[in-house]
Amino acid sequence: MNKTQRVKCSFALIVCMTLFQLGNPGFSEEERVVHQPSPYIQPVMQKAENQVDLKKLALAQELTNWMQNTLQEKRALVAVVARKGGHDIQKHDKTGMAHAGLAVYDPRAQTWLIYNLVQDTPAKSQSNRPTESIWRTAPLDFYYRQTGYGKEALILIPNTETQQKVYASIVDGRYKQLSTITAYNLLSPYDSQKSLNCNKWLLFNLVAAQIDNYDPEVVAKTVHNGFAPATIKLSPIEKMMARHKSSVLASELTDFQQLQVITVEYLYRSGLFMEKIFFSGKSGL
Repeated sequence: MNKTQRVKCSFALIVCMTLFQLGNPGFSEEERVVHQPSPYIQPVMQKAENQVDLKKLALAQELTNWMQNTLQEKRALVAVVARKGGHDIQKHDKTGMAHAGLAVYDPRAQTWLIYNLVQDTPAKSQSNRPTESIWRTAPLDFYYRQTGYGKEALILIPNTETQQKVYASIVDGRYKQLSTITAYNLLSPYDSQKSLNCNKWLLFNLVAAQIDNYDPEVVAKTVHNGFAPATIKLSPIEKMMARHKSSVLASELTDFQQLQVITVEYLYRSGLFMEKIFFSGKSGL
């Protein structure tokens, strides 16, 4: 089998696994649910020109199976799921998780689809500042895009009442009101009304569901008055790099010494969840 045939074979494998995973071809795609007139776009994996990483694909399938089996066992309607990052993440977040989303059960797909906030690429941004969008992602793709090959993942399950309220907000679309905040900031201040990132978006959704109010200003004030943020300290080199990263809205940060932000570790320790489950089997931090 020559190189071209191997690429085609690998590509066919990932498409078949995604379709098998979701049961419905329409849900093998990632869907942009805000800031996009058309509901569907081509899957990121189908755009890749390089050969599919079969080792990472097998890992993604293993993590997907674990996520589905765990949520099925716990009868979870909604949960926060997180995937691992690189070694640099561990320094500021003991969970080691770099990206998180909201796993919501979809009866049409007969699986949990992951709503997650991501930074728009510069080509899609209409301004010089980083912007964000909310994407609905197949679990296989969510885990395929983790950093490295480590078998680490995390599930956080809120109480039943919170799950039902968050689910209702997804069904009726109220959660989209939080996306009137369109600026993305990897280091977004925890109570800022100017920007979001994936972890802060999750916290805002959980708080909005609890207070039954999705006005970003009200949610930000509730967070400010009811939550103590995580504080991270950057080294001189990290501060220099952060100031020049496209994912950091430097104009919103007045102090790079003490950054009060929302991390996955913060969510883990927040008391917002009744169950916290690591893929690795460790009992806690």
